[in-house]
Amino acid sequence: MKSTKNIQLIRKRLPEICNQGFIETMRKGNTGVGYTFEELWGLDENNNSGADLDGEIEFKATRKNKKCKVTAFTQSPVWKMGLRDVIRAYGNNDQERDNRINWFPSLSSKPNPAGLKLKIDNEDCVWIVDRRGRKIARIHLHVLKHRFEMKLSNALLVYAESRRINKVEHFHYDEAYLCLDIDTQPIRNLILEDKLVVEPRVYLNTDTDKLRDRGTAFRLDGKYLRELYSSVEKIL
Repeated sequence: MKSTKNIQLIRKRLPEICNQGFIETMRKGNTGVGYTFEELWGLDENNNSGADLDGEIEFKATRKNKKCKVTAFTQSPVWKMGLRDVIRAYGNNDQERDNRINWFPSLSSKPNPAGLKLKIDNEDCVWIVDRRGRKIARIHLHVLKHRFEMKLSNALLVYAESRRINKVEHFHYDEAYLCLDIDTQPIRNLILEDKLVVEPRVYLNTDTDKLRDRGTAFRLDGKYLRELYSSVEKIL
């Protein structure tokens, strides 16, 4: 159940944030756009499975005019190959660190340069497979639907103009959509149509054989995310 109070708060606060114009990023890098928006709102950083605003509405902020996808959530698949073996077979040597192999692919239903792709079987399992059809990892479609429902049952999707001022990135949050009542049925088609991609983010230290797993991200363009909701209201 959406709180009318929270919806009214969004309608009030977003124009106030927009009217501040360009705001200096509060964190360097790709995550700065979301972190800065949450700081302006007054939210604590949230890495759990629930939504940002009172567990009801998730905030997603992204840069405009760039091919920037929104990270819906991170969810580890079940690995059928050892993850170290996967990284050694399909990863790339770090250009700055001789002792590190990175594996940061973007996986869709079309093969990537390494020959890896997503495939959905008759039992609704989403597989990562190689060009020979060897199964590397799987996650069931119902798990993805559950994660969307838990994290993004309702969402506030915010876009920001990005500009460098004195060599520092600044954001102007001037476009936003309030998306209510998610329908997860189209998720299968989003995968098959390459609109929802899977991006593991892991690397291996070859000196110590230690893994660093930053999570497997499920990402899509904001316009495709909006397609999942029965109600979409443009706030800005």
